[in-house]
Amino acid sequence: MRSILLIASALGAGLALGRKYLERGVTAQKHKAIQDAAIETRRRVKRHADDFLRKSFRRFAIATGCKLVILGVLWTLYHTQLIEVDIFALITGVVLALFLMRDLWISWPFIRLGAAELSKYGWRPRRALSEVVAARVFEEVLTEARATPASRSTKVVLMLAGQSHEGVHLEIATAVAAIARDTTWNDLRPFLISAGIKMAALTLIYSISVIFLMA
Repeated sequence: MRSILLIASALGAGLALGRKYLERGVTAQKHKAIQDAAIETRRRVKRHADDFLRKSFRRFAIATGCKLVILGVLWTLYHTQLIEVDIFALITGVVLALFLMRDLWISWPFIRLGAAELSKYGWRPRRALSEVVAARVFEEVLTEARATPASRSTKVVLMLAGQSHEGVHLEIATAVAAIARDTTWNDLRPFLISAGIKMAALTLIYSISVIFLMA
């Protein structure tokens, strides 16, 4: 009986050491997966931000140019005396009102989303932006991880290590989202500042042009 207990104790100790060894291996692989995913995620966030802001500025520049062309045509018609001053003032006022309505209509989804996120996080823009990006990153990483098939051996190793495939996915997605939350502002700040300067300069040019045309 004593020998049986000694054998059972030895087997138990061996299994415990084996499980700890597997846990260390799984943990090391998780850390590597988190680091790799975080690097790729930061690159993707920067790339998406650059593409989005470039397209947004391009649309803004085209719309602003079209507005100036329309106002320039009206100004030309007035100064060549093809329309009277009263008609010029009326048409210009209507056109400017339509421009404003169009801008509000285009911007409303972004304004509503921004207001909702800011109110949720205490009207702190940096935190709101970080939380939005972190939530998006969590969903993307989790979706991509779930879409990657796991081999039978991987499932067995995880089971022996006392972990589940889904649990590992959640842990990796959560860790990567936390990294994205901490790095979002520093990663996106150059793009936001650049886009802000460009749009502010274009808005200033547009405003000066409108004042000149209406003078």
